[in-house]
Amino acid sequence: MQLKLRVFWFNDFLGLAIDQKSINHLSPLTPYYIWPRTEAWEQLKVELDLKTWISKEDKVSILNLTTEIINYWKENRGVESLEKAQARFCKINFVEFQN
Repeated sequence: MQLKLRVFWFNDFLGLAIDQKSINHLSPLTPYYIWPRTEAWEQLKVELDLKTWISKEDKVSILNLTTEIINYWKENRGVESLEKAQARFCKINFVEFQN
């Protein structure tokens, strides 16, 4: 099984969700959690822990990636563009918001 982090990148918050990737399809595994308005990392961990078929290694890997993107966002929000974040984190599915 492959998990994929999905991120809405805004200057004021991140929307974080996890998808399950199959051969040609991504299926939502969790809803979006908004960071820093909520404890998104903790909420994603709880969601993953409820899914007993996901290996511990996959859970740790996706939560580590979540930590990396949160820390990167804290250090670079308002300074770096979404394109730079996309280039740095190629394993993340960034979703662009259209007004």
